[in-house]
Amino acid sequence: MARTVCPGLERTVSGYLCTYAQRSINPFQWYCFGDYYECPIYVQYMRSRGAQAKAETKPAQTIQPLQQQQTQQAVTATATTTVVTTRTETTLEAEDELIRSSESIIARFEGNAKALNDKWKDYESSVQSTRQNWDTEKAKLRRYIMILERIRNKYGDDLKEVELRRSMGLIDDDTYNKLKDSIQKRFDKVDNKLKELNARYQEIETTINQHYRRLLLTTVTPEVSKLKLSLAKLEEMYRDGKISKEVYEKLKAEIEGVIS
Repeated sequence: MARTVCPGLERTVSGYLCTYAQRSINPFQWYCFGDYYECPIYVQYMRSRGAQAKAETKPAQTIQPLQQQQTQQAVTATATTTVVTTRTETTLEAEDELIRSSESIIARFEGNAKALNDKWKDYESSVQSTRQNWDTEKAKLRRYIMILERIRNKYGDDLKEVELRRSMGLIDDDTYNKLKDSIQKRFDKVDNKLKELNARYQEIETTINQHYRRLLLTTVTPEVSKLKLSLAKLEEMYRDGKISKEVYEKLKAEIEGVIS
């Protein structure tokens, strides 16, 4: 069976020790488990060990008494058992440490993944709710803006009327200047506010639509299917000549802008 722990790794009271380098080591940041044979310390040690083995000479064999042979065999067996036991304990401790570290990482990211799911559900709900409320309120907003546009246009007409009265000699210069200044101020106030409101309206519309399209791309909803069906029906009506090309392209762009 292939070894999974470096034979040079030992567990001490103060931590792990690399017997090849004779220094403390963090086995989880090195090659001590699994692929220790790629460790530069292990490779260098084995090379130096191989060189020493070539330089050594085999000692001459001598005939030893039976009792001495048995004693040596017993000592060798005991030493081998001790080494195997020590390495087995080290392996088990390493396994436990690896399991604890793995479970710690998994537990942490399980919580993160669940938090992401909860946030995504909140995001979905928020986008749907905001869009529905916006669709309701923006109809009112458009009416208010239209009324303000009419008021602004009325001030514009009043300015033209003042100019006409002056040119016809119906009002003097003093009256003309007072009327013009008063109407111009009101015109500028409404006109500037309309520009601001329209810009803010477009910003809100764009932002909400961006989030809604993002939601549609990641969520299968009946509304997406309905829009795709509407697009297919629109193309059929255009082929049959029931709608003009201009209307077809306009509606198609609107539908594709939502689902793409």
